[in-house]
Amino acid sequence: MYNRYLSVFQKHYPAKKLAPLLAIIVALSPFAIDTYLPAIPTMAKFFEVNIHLIELSIPIYLIGFALGQIMGGPISDNYGRRWIGIFGLLLFLVASIALIFVNNIQQLWAFRFLQAFGGGFGLVICAAIVRDLYDGKDAAKIFTLIGLIMMVAPLIAPAVGSIMVQYFKWQAIFALLAIYAFIQILIIFLFVPETKRLRKIAGFEKLSMKQISLNYWQIISNRQALAFLLCSSFIAGVLFAFLTEISFLYIEYFKVPESKFAWLFGLNIISMMFFNRLNHYLLNHWKPIKILKMGLLIQLTATFLLLISALMSLDNLTVVVTLLMLIIGCFGIIGPNNMSSFMHFFSNTSGTANAVIGSAQFTFGAIIGFVLSQLHNGTPVPMFSMIFICCLLGFLSFSFRKNETL
Repeated sequence: MYNRYLSVFQKHYPAKKLAPLLAIIVALSPFAIDTYLPAIPTMAKFFEVNIHLIELSIPIYLIGFALGQIMGGPISDNYGRRWIGIFGLLLFLVASIALIFVNNIQQLWAFRFLQAFGGGFGLVICAAIVRDLYDGKDAAKIFTLIGLIMMVAPLIAPAVGSIMVQYFKWQAIFALLAIYAFIQILIIFLFVPETKRLRKIAGFEKLSMKQISLNYWQIISNRQALAFLLCSSFIAGVLFAFLTEISFLYIEYFKVPESKFAWLFGLNIISMMFFNRLNHYLLNHWKPIKILKMGLLIQLTATFLLLISALMSLDNLTVVVTLLMLIIGCFGIIGPNNMSSFMHFFSNTSGTANAVIGSAQFTFGAIIGFVLSQLHNGTPVPMFSMIFICCLLGFLSFSFRKNETL
């Protein structure tokens, strides 16, 4: 009976139909962060604080996002995906409206945290729905397709943020995010499938708090999946170190105009889209685990060269932009294959598993953001050092995996 119902769901929600819907939801997080980056210097002047106090709102956002996923994952396992996502996005919408009217840095931090917490509820349902319906290479392909579509958000987000700051005020960014959240609520309500009945037919039962805690422990202690969890967390540090310091690096260190910042930032997303399409092709010939290893090796080599260029004072803008394009581009290969490999082990607790890997990524990213704010010395060396260390730890974590059959 389960296989029959599963085939019905897959027929009504094929990958090409499901991926764009979920991508729009997943894209909320990069859009909420990246529209904000060009406005950081302007906001620092508005609040009359050091720019790094505004940058601290990024790791604060990441912590809220992680906590939202930790709570939202098991709740969605118990009560279904759609209503949990709608609740989270309503919270995101309310916090976005409140951010328009903040008048001090403490209020900014508080409502960014609340905004992120709601966003975590919205995001956590997406990978869970994919795992409810697909597995293995099929899951990797749909994650790749989601990744390609959602890359449009970070590609246009900095440009949108620059336009908002230039022609309106920085508050307009949060008004736009509120509208985006409202559109997502409509999409979930009208078009996203509820897989609760399918999971019930598969034998899933509502879990007690004790069982939820046990599930978390079983996921964290799964030795086969642990390598992918640690790899994902450390590699996320690369991305969030980039996001935390990129405004300083381009606008303050290299004196790039805010209007040009959006174009330089967009080059990284174009590179990611290229690797994403390459990944889709490679999945027809190689297993996800082999492609993941290739992506990690390329990224590690590029981060090493980036650090050496800074230590030898060879960090001109062209060198930095080129190497960062390669480093960030590799996420188009690393992300979907690592997620597919990790989620393979958790068919019955996909929501909780997605919460674990998502919260681990954003928590580690928040830690990296806080550390970088303390190490800042007016040069790119702390940023490039952190990127290299995170990439090295991610590769080592992957290398110690126990499973070779994926």
